[in-house]
Amino acid sequence: MADDTARFLADSPDRLALLDRLRDAPAAPSTLVRDLDPARRSIQRNLAAFEDRGWIERCSDGYRLTAAGDCVARTHADYLERLARIDEYAPLLTHLGPVHAPPPDLLAGDLVTASEADPQAPIHAYTERLREMDGNRVRVCSPVLSRAFHEAHAALALRGVDTELLLSTTTAQRARELNPLEFAAVLRAGPLDLFVRDDPVPFGLTLDEDSLLLGAYDDGHLQACLHATDPDLLAWGERLFEALRADARRVTSPGALDSA
Repeated sequence: MADDTARFLADSPDRLALLDRLRDAPAAPSTLVRDLDPARRSIQRNLAAFEDRGWIERCSDGYRLTAAGDCVARTHADYLERLARIDEYAPLLTHLGPVHAPPPDLLAGDLVTASEADPQAPIHAYTERLREMDGNRVRVCSPVLSRAFHEAHAALALRGVDTELLLSTTTAQRARELNPLEFAAVLRAGPLDLFVRDDPVPFGLTLDEDSLLLGAYDDGHLQACLHATDPDLLAWGERLFEALRADARRVTSPGALDSA
């Protein structure tokens, strides 16, 4: 029955328009023809089909939605809104695994994506937003380390912001090999708690008390960066971070990294 309802609505945009119009207020067929501009015969045919399905009933003003019709109209409107939101955030979702993507209802915020004209746009957006964070603590997980990210996080450290950083063991070892003195100094003196996990970190996520930065990568390159402040999305991000950190271990010295 549900499949039949979906097909019935999808077969004709006029039916969707008619349902939406009747959500606003009851109306007579002549009013519906004037407002929607289809052929009168099409209006009459769809009204008859709606009546057969129990979606409308006659009233002094013409036709009005029943409770069933109103539920169908609202459900379909929500469905179209979700599809539109998914389409808007597709550049982010395309590069996230299904278990790491926000539910459609939570998709919100400013999205910056890479393009041929500006492949570094998401990186610039990330570092700019990161510098604007004004809390006392941030939690970060990342599949890569880059100089741009390092400099932005160093600026937070200079302000005394505590950072909890989660990397894969391989990424952390690579950072140590590239600059062993700096790596050791950061672990000794910086306001940084480093955690590593043996499995890869499949996305980028930065959280403070009030905002979230979610990064989607492809082959080590940041393709999209989402900045959001919605509390529900922030709570989702916190759960995602904690789930990823559940199998991680803290590293307090360069040597401990090899045994983590």
